[in-house]
Amino acid sequence: MTVSAGDSRVGTTFGKYKITDVLGKGGMGEVYEAYDSEIRRTVALKIIKNEFANDRNYRMRFERESHAAAKLQEPHVIPIHGYGEIDGALFIDMRLVRGTDLQSLLQRGPLDPQRAVAIITQIASALDAAHAEGLIHRDVKPQNVIVTPADFAYLVDFGIAEVVGDTRLTGFGNAIGSWAYMAPERFTDHQVTTAVDVYSLTCVLYESLTGRRPFPSDSPEAALGAHLGSPPPRPSVANPKVPSGFDDVVARGMAKDPDDRYGSAGALGRAATRALQGAGRASVGPTQYAAPPRYQSWPPLPRTPIDPPVFRPAAPPAAPPVGPPAAPPRGPEPVVSSERPGERRWLLPTVIAVSAVALVLAAIGVVIGLLAKLNSAPASLPAPATPMTFPSAAPSESTSPPASTSVSPMPVPSRPGAAAPPPLVTGPDQSVSHTSCDLGYRLTNTSGFGTHAGRGSPETSCYFANTVLVSYWNAYGNASTAPRVVSAPGAVDCNTVPGANCDPKNRANFLMQCSGDGSNPWIKCTGGKDAVVYLW
Repeated sequence: MTVSAGDSRVGTTFGKYKITDVLGKGGMGEVYEAYDSEIRRTVALKIIKNEFANDRNYRMRFERESHAAAKLQEPHVIPIHGYGEIDGALFIDMRLVRGTDLQSLLQRGPLDPQRAVAIITQIASALDAAHAEGLIHRDVKPQNVIVTPADFAYLVDFGIAEVVGDTRLTGFGNAIGSWAYMAPERFTDHQVTTAVDVYSLTCVLYESLTGRRPFPSDSPEAALGAHLGSPPPRPSVANPKVPSGFDDVVARGMAKDPDDRYGSAGALGRAATRALQGAGRASVGPTQYAAPPRYQSWPPLPRTPIDPPVFRPAAPPAAPPVGPPAAPPRGPEPVVSSERPGERRWLLPTVIAVSAVALVLAAIGVVIGLLAKLNSAPASLPAPATPMTFPSAAPSESTSPPASTSVSPMPVPSRPGAAAPPPLVTGPDQSVSHTSCDLGYRLTNTSGFGTHAGRGSPETSCYFANTVLVSYWNAYGNASTAPRVVSAPGAVDCNTVPGANCDPKNRANFLMQCSGDGSNPWIKCTGGKDAVVYLW
């Protein structure tokens, strides 16, 4: 980007950082692109203005922001690498994310409703994670939403985050936040709760759908009056392309009374999704939208190691009876005599009995042949688990796993007519049972793109590749290269693994970020603890 002459820090050093570009400016300071000479990585460096460094209240807020944001594990919150003070200036070192803030996107016009809902839902996940930690953002606005080229959204700037129950650092006269998105209780002495973030996120949803703020005004006084007294605006009126179901969503999300709003940011996101599907208004009718089907892959791996099951072929189904259909019973049959009609009564049962005996002997022969083939395998190899050919195939195990786990040097076979699968890791995994799943897993009750899964790193267990596949489809009901977050159980609980990315709502589950892998024909899920799972 073009740097103005006033960007005096660009080209200078700040401690161990070499500042190379300016990313944005705000009331509290500037955000720069900088190179960390010790870690040797490019980061986003937020430097607070000098006039705030000596403000005791602001220092308290700064320390709280840094500590609060650093402990958030949600994928849609930009991670903080470090924070502190250099030469009397406060700073925060964050991950550098290449993207555009939502405000810049909206300057080109309103977003398509589907895209708007996708972005809002991602930010709702970030807010729910913050609220679960007792934090209130208090400044949710388009400028604080960063959207990557893949439409993965991040919530940034917890600089005014407030811990629930803390003493208020601000009063009405110096309220922090943007007037256009502030909840009514922010202008009063009422207690501030997580409901203020739900209100603000609803304002952002309205602006994303319409390209305009809910209550356009040129002064704080006008904004105050609108938020306190004006009814929530209707997005379908401002933009006829917006489904009318969103009117009810905005009305509830921007309710004047906090108790009348959605109970969480996630609930707002789900309501917006229903409105997108046409189920947002009662006038739609009694049609009920069923929950997506629960998907299951084959076979579900146990969380504790067990010996692999032994395959025993089932006997073939009985052949249909030979001869004409039997007549319906008409009471007791007469005693068989030497007459020709009687001969036909015993001939048919005799033929059926002979056929049944022949089928049983054939089945016994098949079993004996299979057992002989299995017993003839070399003693150095385990009992083969060659993929069986039937509709819902079990995961294909390698008959001769390599001595060490590695990426398969040969293309892994895939279903006929499908694109080549990703570079799966083969051989036994690092779990206690050392399970192999060289060709991965597949869903039994659906087919197509994204219904197969396999290991993408040595640290990934077969069990986890399986559960990521099931959890992905249970959460979304379809496969897409768009960014998505999946919460999946592992062979062990996530909270027992140091440094793992755990689900804040269910600490036993691992969080995985899934999206398309460039131009490759598969989905790549990363996260947990160095885990990689491919879906194709």
